[in-house]
Amino acid sequence: MRQRPSDFTLRQLDIFVHAARMGSFALAAEKLGISQPAVSDHIGTLERHLGHRLFERRRGTTPLLTREGIDMLHRAESLLTTSQAMRRDDRSDLVGDMVKIRLSIGIRSREIHLKPLLPRIYRELPHVELEIVPALPIGQVAAALANRDIDRLRDSVGRPPLRLPNIHLLGDVPILLVAAPEMAHLIEGGALRIEDVQFILPDFGVIAEQWLERQLTGAGIHPHRPIRYLEYADVIQGIVEDGMGVSILMEEQVAPAIVAGRLVTLGPELEPMRRIIARSPMAPRAAEEIERLLIQEITSKTRTR
Repeated sequence: MRQRPSDFTLRQLDIFVHAARMGSFALAAEKLGISQPAVSDHIGTLERHLGHRLFERRRGTTPLLTREGIDMLHRAESLLTTSQAMRRDDRSDLVGDMVKIRLSIGIRSREIHLKPLLPRIYRELPHVELEIVPALPIGQVAAALANRDIDRLRDSVGRPPLRLPNIHLLGDVPILLVAAPEMAHLIEGGALRIEDVQFILPDFGVIAEQWLERQLTGAGIHPHRPIRYLEYADVIQGIVEDGMGVSILMEEQVAPAIVAGRLVTLGPELEPMRRIIARSPMAPRAAEEIERLLIQEITSKTRTR
């Protein structure tokens, strides 16, 4: 059967979803291995078929989804998910008789939430093999879930990306501006300006870094030194306790040090982070069981804190 010029294809939907999720025709072209003009042509053909624009785009600016584009994004993802589920070989998820689940989770969450849960996972889900994927920059998560580079995400973010598939908000994570008592005494007494102190912040990816920096700006703090970022929050805490800087850290992490007098809080109350969990639409059914156990673990720890 000959294709009519007005028909759209799954390929066009796939290109549209990549461009929408990545916020860039150029990045979508790079990801898909085609040229940027080809991305524009495919999306233009799709728009002509639908009879409305999917993006507001001007030269030199980031393409933004129109209201119709947002609606079409959800429809396109549903169509692609159905198509991929019909065509994929379920054996690709199997390792021997095991089902592999790719879990993206931060280092601290691995220690606090995943590690205590592992015995239960292997007891209740003996057919599951977990592959731990390093935490991704939040801007890359949507594409990774859509492409099933990861099956499940567990993360804490400043502003949750609500367009992620199968997302659950698991509550607020209070954060605190902390310093060693001696440094806090100098700052509060006026002998040391907080703007002159070295700020060392957790490396949560570019979007989260910008959000943390906005927390400082909102509190009227404009550091004179370049902010340093480190991946390991426990290392940052040790540096701050040694009086070599100040940081913004999760209350659940630093609470024991505050009680022990090794750290004190500074400045106004900060906006909390949000704990989220999300699942790829193409993830094996076992990923839903992992999600259930993770939510139980996280909520039980929150209630007993």
